[in-house]
Amino acid sequence: MIERYKYKNLTWIDVVTPTPEEVREVAAEAKIPPEFTHDLTTMIPHSKTYYKKGALKITLDFPIVRRTDIDHPHEVKFIATRTHLVTVRFEDIEAVHRFSKEFEVRCMLQSGKTSTTPRLFLSLLDFMYDALYLKLDFLEAKLKDVEQGIFSEREREMVTEISHVSRRLIAFRQTLGSHENALKRLHEGITAAFGKKYAPNAEYLEHHYRNLTRRVHALISTLEDLRDTNMGLLTTKQNEVMKIFTILAFITFPLTLFTSLFGMNTVTTPIVGQEGDFWFIVGIMMFVSIFFFVYFKYKRWI
Repeated sequence: MIERYKYKNLTWIDVVTPTPEEVREVAAEAKIPPEFTHDLTTMIPHSKTYYKKGALKITLDFPIVRRTDIDHPHEVKFIATRTHLVTVRFEDIEAVHRFSKEFEVRCMLQSGKTSTTPRLFLSLLDFMYDALYLKLDFLEAKLKDVEQGIFSEREREMVTEISHVSRRLIAFRQTLGSHENALKRLHEGITAAFGKKYAPNAEYLEHHYRNLTRRVHALISTLEDLRDTNMGLLTTKQNEVMKIFTILAFITFPLTLFTSLFGMNTVTTPIVGQEGDFWFIVGIMMFVSIFFFVYFKYKRWI
């Protein structure tokens, strides 16, 4: 599917899951260098940046947080020429959709600043980085829910929830980490392709990326602290339960031994056979139980 958006002297072509015929059509219209078109119909496993005079191509993966219908990051290929911006993707991406709706408004507000393809490309990439902050806001809200659950005595339930959030954050970090080298190449590539005047915008994107990376690491650090706290509380609870069972076993063991002794079928068993022997034996057992209970209380074991 191909969507075209035009403003003044530039054209943005957004292509979703292109066919070879669509790639040839777009490449001819946008005058894309042939070496930039070899992987436009398939996803690649890494981020890459290519450039030459008057053309730039960068492939970036963007992490997924809420969606469960796909198990891989969103891949977007950006190709900028002097007159066209081409984006190639393989799924619906909300950030791209929202940018397309705001495209004309952004152009009117920024006028001359967005009247060139490189500025439109950098503006779109900046917009997509802003969208990543919203995804991190969602994960941060999840961490707050986990924190509340931990201190609401739902430690066992939080083990599973922590693992889910951890999986998302780790995937987010790995996907975002692939941008580093591509953005470094972008800084030199956009200068070589379109001139030094766009270098500050590329530097701003690198700064944007570093801020995202720092926030991801901060959330991972918070998650690790919450995991340690949850495991500490859970272990403490389990230890308390085990201590209670150990104390109960320690109390009942001598009583079991005591009743076994008096249950032996012997001729000379003491007390047995005398008047009130049952109550006497029960009294001894009660005394032993109370003695152990007081002793454990004194030792502060219970």
